[in-house]
Amino acid sequence: MRVIFFAAIACLGLFCLAACGEQANTPTAVEAAPAPDPVGVIASDALPGLNAAPTGIDFWIHPNVSFNSLIIVASDDGLASYNIENGDEVSRAPGVSMNGVAVSYIGFGPLAAGIVATFDETENAIQFFGVDNVTRLFVPLSGGPTVRGAVRGFCMGRAATSPDPTLFVIQRSEMTIYNVTPTMNGEMAGVAISGETGLQIPETATACAVDTTGVAYVLASNGEIFRVDSENAFDAPFAVAFADGADEIAFLGASTDDDAPSVQGQIVVLDRDTGIVEFFDAEDGHALGAIRIDAADDIEAVTQSTAMGASGANLGGLYRDGAIALGVASEAPAVRLIPANGAANALSVPSLAPANPRGDTPAREGTSDLIINPTVPVSE
Repeated sequence: MRVIFFAAIACLGLFCLAACGEQANTPTAVEAAPAPDPVGVIASDALPGLNAAPTGIDFWIHPNVSFNSLIIVASDDGLASYNIENGDEVSRAPGVSMNGVAVSYIGFGPLAAGIVATFDETENAIQFFGVDNVTRLFVPLSGGPTVRGAVRGFCMGRAATSPDPTLFVIQRSEMTIYNVTPTMNGEMAGVAISGETGLQIPETATACAVDTTGVAYVLASNGEIFRVDSENAFDAPFAVAFADGADEIAFLGASTDDDAPSVQGQIVVLDRDTGIVEFFDAEDGHALGAIRIDAADDIEAVTQSTAMGASGANLGGLYRDGAIALGVASEAPAVRLIPANGAANALSVPSLAPANPRGDTPAREGTSDLIINPTVPVSE
């Protein structure tokens, strides 16, 4: 279904940059830079011995103790979360094949409710879970959309000023965009999907990511990256990765001044066949270089990868400026990590100031904050 782009963005909470008056970048023709020689960054940590190879990786940020944040991993064995500080398993929703994962928040500040989207391959539906702010356990949420046809990829995120996220689902030649809002039964019981809108995209599109303004970046298998912020977003790529067969894209956000004229951060693109990760400046799309994860004394190098996760938030310790994680498939599937500032140092670019995807609680005189906090955990 083809839609008029500006009509679509006018009715979607996050997906309304042009309608809300923010300046949209006009795409210009971009050519791929010469293939960079990837710089090695030594692996800092690993989650070894997983039950199945990761199909998706993302991070949940703890409301006030950064090193108690979580790495969330989807796989054919279900969904699992691990403490960032020591790798201990925290919660699990087993028994269903999950393909991909994306984390966002409803509400603002320390009491914002984390929500996790993953694709249930058995039901061909997006399944949502909450993450309890106290126990950090998964909370099943009803209301995820059933998707007709094969899903190539999905992503979820929101603008810093939006209380609710937007979900983007990529299928062949079309991206469907959904507003995600909470449904209540005393506490948050599920999500409501509204404003479903289809957007025609390149047939080769396979993955997407969302920046801190709520704008989506769409990755095509030939390495072209499109910043979907205007009617002519697909006329020319915003950036081009050198990898022919680029598989995954993520956004490494940075904290920004309220008066910042444009989004700040980095776009990261994974070539699964080689495990090489390319970096691009999110303001103008220019290439920053590429890295690979090299072996440490007790951690093997990444030469092929099944999934990538990236966060620019303060995750504590080595990961105070964020982290990049790659999943690997082997006899003992694992996730291997590097600190985001380690990649920045290797590429000789400034480290990003840590972002807070929970956002700031708006000041409201004479009222208490009504922030949703799911409390019923999934039992293991």
